[in-house]
Amino acid sequence: MADWRNVGNWHWKERNCLEWAKKYLDEQLTGVEVSKDGFNAKIDSVDSITGDVDLNIRKGRLIAIYDVEVKLSWAATKGDDKLSGKITIPEVAHDTDDYVYDITANNSSSSMLSLKDFVRKQLTPAITSKLEGFTEELKKQNGTDMYIPDKNGKVSVSSASSSNTQLAGGDSKPTAANVVVTDSDVGVASTKDNTFSTVSISQNAEFVCSAQDMFATLTDPQRVAIWTRAPANIQAKEGAEFKLFNGHIEGKMTKLEPGKSIEQTWRVATWPKGHYSKVKIDLDQQSSSTRLTLKQTGVPFNEEDATKANWERYYWNSIKGSFG
Repeated sequence: MADWRNVGNWHWKERNCLEWAKKYLDEQLTGVEVSKDGFNAKIDSVDSITGDVDLNIRKGRLIAIYDVEVKLSWAATKGDDKLSGKITIPEVAHDTDDYVYDITANNSSSSMLSLKDFVRKQLTPAITSKLEGFTEELKKQNGTDMYIPDKNGKVSVSSASSSNTQLAGGDSKPTAANVVVTDSDVGVASTKDNTFSTVSISQNAEFVCSAQDMFATLTDPQRVAIWTRAPANIQAKEGAEFKLFNGHIEGKMTKLEPGKSIEQTWRVATWPKGHYSKVKIDLDQQSSSTRLTLKQTGVPFNEEDATKANWERYYWNSIKGSFG
């Protein structure tokens, strides 16, 4: 049960956005041009962008963390004089807007110093201006499906998609009977102490048994104890609370149709206090097997991968390993 006991990890997830950053900065910086007093300078190309660009979500906040080196090619003219060279920006980072520009030229003669000086004084501020919007665009273009709530628990159009979201709130003290769930594919959930993003997951599995046997395997305490390898506090009764895996999984049976479906509230002990997802398991009797379909809503955003893996490992695979 290691993955379901990763205390505190529920609130962190990271997305690598380096490839997006390369494309964005290339589009923004290539062609930047300034002209003044007969001088002209222009960025001809973005030669390389190296480093790290990540978008993180932590406790409902979208955080941009990045640090890249940017290398550019430039050209400058005044009348018949022409000069070209390179600009290196060693650090374009989330925690600084004081950029250092390392400017080199292919001709170091004194007659060309005015062109290089024009690049330093006039072209670099234009580059800085283009970089100012990087953080917001990074969040806007890559964080729209991370569903970040504002301080009031609402999803802002600027930080998250406004479609297919639902706010599930609860002001009273959370208990097993007083749960916070969301029915939409993605959304935001609130407990007494937290507001955070949620997602839905779906899984299918097939078992060589009848639907009635599968129903009993998931609800009968003696059978459940076999595949969980621990005492099972569970019963096939609507309104009955359950605890599995030594209390690491708990919830409440909300609707039961023997041989057909199981609906329950369900949570992991390390999830935000008082937050329960909603689980529905449908059992479809086939000619020689039973097809199980799981639909779970209200999974904390950063528990999505672990929850999927653990359903497969500790439920479906364990059941098949125990009963064949």
